[in-house]
Amino acid sequence: MNRKLTYLLTSLFALAQLTASAHDIWTQTNVPVVPPGEIVHVDLCLGNHGNHHRDFKLAGLVSLDWVSADHQLPDGTRVDLRDQMTSTAMAEKEGYWTQPLLAEAPGVHCISVQLDRVMQHGKSVRGVRTAKSYVLVSQSIDDAKVVGHAHEKPLGMPFEVVLQTCPFTETAVGQPVTVQVLHQGKPKGDVVVSFIPQGAELRGEFDPEFQFRTDSDGLATFVPKAGNRYLIVAHYTADDEKTDEYEFTSYAATVTLHVPVRGPLATQ
Repeated sequence: MNRKLTYLLTSLFALAQLTASAHDIWTQTNVPVVPPGEIVHVDLCLGNHGNHHRDFKLAGLVSLDWVSADHQLPDGTRVDLRDQMTSTAMAEKEGYWTQPLLAEAPGVHCISVQLDRVMQHGKSVRGVRTAKSYVLVSQSIDDAKVVGHAHEKPLGMPFEVVLQTCPFTETAVGQPVTVQVLHQGKPKGDVVVSFIPQGAELRGEFDPEFQFRTDSDGLATFVPKAGNRYLIVAHYTADDEKTDEYEFTSYAATVTLHVPVRGPLATQ
């Protein structure tokens, strides 16, 4: 009986580990624009597993041992975020990680996270997950201006979604948002990109209002009809990327985007 119970618990644990690899990670901030010296709350979340990876809901707490999490300043300096993150829940595996971040340097700040882990359960799967979000530090909130376009520069991740539309100067209700999907630094065509509004439920197995396939240049475009926080997510399974350690590689990449109701900010 003890052996059976041990085997069951071991199997359930392995299944939970594999399930975690099938989840997505994302990073988000409580506000998109702040003045210098203000606090930004940076969250690291795990989930988006229900409704064909389109629910934008939490599903457990990712282990910080599995991820790298960086704060990239406007001058390109990178700061490790993991040491200061705390859990939002009392239960060990619930909630999400968060950190109050003092945003001082004016300009666009990028929060980037990457997970790369081999999971074991029946099949060995390498799960690669990447995530990005942006916040603007501006002297004036009502008349904020953006210098440069850090969002257009890929971060060199093995699989990533790159914003072609500025999240501050070009993003608003009724304005097109274009992204490019890169795999090993090259545009990846025929990949489904989902633009998921927080709190909304996408329909069927493919919702043409919120989901689009990338073209040969890896580009996909969406026009938001409502102000909200959106999870932009792309998935790709590379059956040919395998070794003796794992049988295939499962990729997912996210960008979290605030879409304001009123017009975008000005450029400088």
